[in-house]
Formats: sequence, structure tokens, C-alpha cells
Amino acid sequence: MHPKHLIGPAVLAVCLSCSVRLPEVVNLTGEKTSLEKEILGTYSLMREDTWMAASTRAAEPVPESPVMSPEKRRSLEALQQQAFNRDDVEEFKQNGWVGETNDGRLVPRPVDDTGFGAEEKRFVDEILSEENGDRQVIVDRVVELNDALKKAVPADVAAVFAKMYQDNSPNGTWIQKPDGTWVRK
Repeated sequence: MHPKHLIGPAVLAVCLSCSVRLPEVVNLTGEKTSLEKEILGTYSLMREDTWMAASTRAAEPVPESPVMSPEKRRSLEALQQQAFNRDDVEEFKQNGWVGETNDGRLVPRPVDDTGFGAEEKRFVDEILSEENGDRQVIVDRVVELNDALKKAVPADVAAVFAKMYQDNSPNGTWIQKPDGTWVRK
């Protein structure tokens, strides 16, 4: 037998004689809790179900459908309005005019009055009111669609949404930590 034909079996024999010991405990960072999985899974399904309406930037209301429940219609409209306002919300975050709270809401932040007049403040307040209303409609719908979430503590559900909104915010956004302090992302 030629020596090069012996290399394969020799390597196999060496590998089989070695033992590989796996660690007993594997810590996965970023692993989601079951509550997070339930919320984000239901939210994802809801968005998939409504992606066409939510992705349009038209100012028209969601078209009438005889098979759509009022709750589904409200959540569709909320997703659609969020998509419409997304650019403004992102700009407000980047400018430091608003911050993401630890309970899933957007709040105004103290701003330098230079170049920020009454008209700008009214516009920011209007968009914040719409966004926070849309977020509440979406939270309510996610809880309504998932029986497991109906037993969850509302503050825990809000905290999961807060984390999602904070994680998806651009750098420079003011973020409220669980202890109530504020930091820039």
C-alpha cells in the first residue's frame, strides 16, 4: 500500500482517540425570556399580517373590509401611522428632542430654545401624542392576540416593548434606564 493512502486512516484514528469535552454550562448572552419571546413573536406575526398597510405612506385610512375586526383595524391604522411618522420620530431622537422611556413611551427632552420655537414644539408634541397612542394600541392588540400575555404583569409587557424601541433607536437617542436615569445611546 502506498504511504499516502495511510494518511487518511491515520488521521481518523488520531481524531477518534481524542476526546472533546464540551463545557457543562453554556451562557448565551442576549437570550430572550419566555415573556419576550411571546411578545415579540406575536408582534412579529401581527406586523407580517399587516405589513402592506403599515408600509404605505399614504394618508388614507385602512380600507373597509367586512371580515376585519375593529381591533385589527385600529392596530393596522396604528402601524400605518407609525410608518408614516417614522422619519420625524427618528429625527427627533437624533436631535435629542425626545427620549425613549423605560416603559415604552416617547417623552420630550429639555432642549435649547435656540431655533426651537412654539411651532416646532407643537409639531413634536403632536407626533409624540400620535406615536404613544399607536404604541398603546399595538401593545393592547399583542396582548389580546396572545392568551399567555393576558396573565402577564402590564409593567413587564411595557418593559419588553421599551427595550425593543430602545434597541431599534438610532445612536444619540436619549434612553431611560430601568433605574430611571437617562443616557445617550
